[in-house]
Amino acid sequence: METYLEKLLSQIRCKKARPYIAEEIRDHIECQIADNLSEGMTSEEAEKNAVTDMGDPVEVGISLDRIHKPKIAWKLLVIVGILSLLGILIQQSILRQPGYQELETWRQEVYRYTTEGFVSAVAIGFLLMCVIYFLDYTVIAKYSRFIGGAILILGGLRVAGFGGLDVDGIGNWIGFGRLRVAVTSLMMFYVPIYGAILYKYRDGGVSALCRAILWLILPVFITSRIPSLGVAVIMMVSMLIELTVAVWKGWFQLPVKKTIIGMWLLFTAGPVLVLTAMYALHMLEAYQEARIRSYLSHSGDANYMMAMLHKFNENILLWGNSGKDVVGGLPEFNQDYIFSYILNSYGLLAGIFVAAILAALVVFLFGASVRQKNELGMVMGFGCGMIILLNISLNFAGMLGWIPLTSTFLPFLSFGRNNILLCYALVGIILSIYRYKDVYPKKFKASQVSLKKTITLNLNMK
Repeated sequence: METYLEKLLSQIRCKKARPYIAEEIRDHIECQIADNLSEGMTSEEAEKNAVTDMGDPVEVGISLDRIHKPKIAWKLLVIVGILSLLGILIQQSILRQPGYQELETWRQEVYRYTTEGFVSAVAIGFLLMCVIYFLDYTVIAKYSRFIGGAILILGGLRVAGFGGLDVDGIGNWIGFGRLRVAVTSLMMFYVPIYGAILYKYRDGGVSALCRAILWLILPVFITSRIPSLGVAVIMMVSMLIELTVAVWKGWFQLPVKKTIIGMWLLFTAGPVLVLTAMYALHMLEAYQEARIRSYLSHSGDANYMMAMLHKFNENILLWGNSGKDVVGGLPEFNQDYIFSYILNSYGLLAGIFVAAILAALVVFLFGASVRQKNELGMVMGFGCGMIILLNISLNFAGMLGWIPLTSTFLPFLSFGRNNILLCYALVGIILSIYRYKDVYPKKFKASQVSLKKTITLNLNMK
């Protein structure tokens, strides 16, 4: 049997697939040996006949090699390439807008700097995406609790006032000197890591679920204290979706429907009650209370920004420049409000094209996750997809005035070095998941991320 396996596995080029294929073939041969023994064969005859029934090891190995070879998500790479090119062109176009020459000199320098920074961020992001792709998502999952713990520690240190820089009362940056990272981007990267942490608690009961919920609550609390309530909501919803999928897939030995209903009640009604209490007891930051009052009274800065966006979104041409001074009149038009800039600079058709490309990105991200055989990859993929989807959705909704404005971005299009790197990192994880979709089995053992469990062979073994 071992000689047969050795010849068969020598045909498999993907080394990561060999342990799983070997175990499945060995299990199949052993089952056949047991059947042969029950029919009265000797041990030697039973093993010889079982191996013979498997077929020629070279032919079987070649067939398995075709099935279990790594895949490349070319469609996703094309979509990301288009968005990357669009982002560079859109940011570069700012320097050629009529309103740009009328800005103060210092503002012109700022936009020139951000434009150059966007190109460098795209280049670095592409390299980061490749590193994560070749690293293999199971390696990230193996050290998920260590990575997640490190992110929580950095976020906690920033909330405590260490190693960071406050901008307008918001402690969004952590680091020293020029080595700084946006805490909100770092915390959003925690979401797919959370999916891997969940996997380590599979087959557990109430205790395991409570620990999984604790891993969810801590980053949301830290992010809300940065403070960034918008990102905290994005994280909470994204991780709650991951946890729901995990429960639905039977990762926890608990009643599925009751557990899911209880979780959603806890994380929907609970935060509303807590936020209301904090507002009533004046436990929020001063600017947060002012923003809530502004929303409730339809006045103040928040209402002013919504009114301004409505003004810029009116009378958009089907194609071409609307003639409105977006560059001089709309703050952060190259970041939070980049879609309004696109509509006013190039027209409605350009906006529809951009929205269609972003929609294709989201569809592929979730499609790759849903069709993923391995459950670890599926949940991590859902986490990546949720971060992209919620940022796009909330950005569009805020820009159109449907919801109060919050801190979001359009993936690959909005300026923001750390958010750009985040997008490429998330895509890198999805590419890695897709690469091994026909390599890894459905389940891994809890003790190790890459393990030997069952793998279904899509060929006739006899």
